Amino acid sequence: MTYLLRYGLPGLLAFLLFLLLQAPASLVTEQLAKRLPGFRVQTVEGTATDGSAESVAWRSVRLDRLQWTWRPLALFTGWLEFHLQVDDPEIQFSGNAAVDASRHIRLQKLVGRLLLSKFAVLARQPQLPLQGVMEFDRLDFHLNPAGQPSSASGMIRVLDLKLTLGQPLMLGDFTAQVNSTDLKGIQGVVKDNHAPLMLEGNFSLQPDGRYRFNGQAAIRDTENRALRRAMNLLGPPDGDGRWTLSFSGVLSR
Repeated sequence: MTYLLRYGLPGLLAFLLFLLLQAPASLVTEQLAKRLPGFRVQTVEGTATDGSAESVAWRSVRLDRLQWTWRPLALFTGWLEFHLQVDDPEIQFSGNAAVDASRHIRLQKLVGRLLLSKFAVLARQPQLPLQGVMEFDRLDFHLNPAGQPSSASGMIRVLDLKLTLGQPLMLGDFTAQVNSTDLKGIQGVVKDNHAPLMLEGNFSLQPDGRYRFNGQAAIRDTENRALRRAMNLLGPPDGDGRWTLSFSGVLSR
């Protein structure tokens, strides 16, 4: 028995690893289709550990090409991890994605950019009356087994943000510094970057979808009448020309 364990078990593990390395890439896309309703691809190439898919679609968002590469060393920390690379004219994205035995999901070192409208669709907020471009700068993100966000850290930039209620209204560029200290939700600080709309505040997003934002806003150029009319819909500003903002609600699932 000792002989079998000493020499047979490593051989069996080596054989299983060989099978995994030779498994077709379709094994990965089939598993994604089971967990992501509506996920589909047109062409799959390579192996389960080093493959690619073309014409990827999910929640009406389409990607020209998705590539993945297995990161075997992550197994020593209890995670099955892949490096992902998205190539598409509208979405540029790279980073590491991992899942553990409890079905927690970890996204690390996310770098890229995409249209805010695409992000809104992926986040199940397709009616969001905003346009712009989102950029991620080494963002880390954790999801619980139910697929809800539990923590995040890193920088998110929103460029050329426009309000699209009626005639498009330019709001400017903004940054969100995200820094969660536990797995009970996401917290962050938002600030404008010399935008027409001066903005600073704090936000939180709980794993159950509850969100809250508290902050203050003002108009950088007092001659910007269109922006002033829009802000006046929130009521008159205080004596310093600032509006106090307080929003809360629940994101749809």
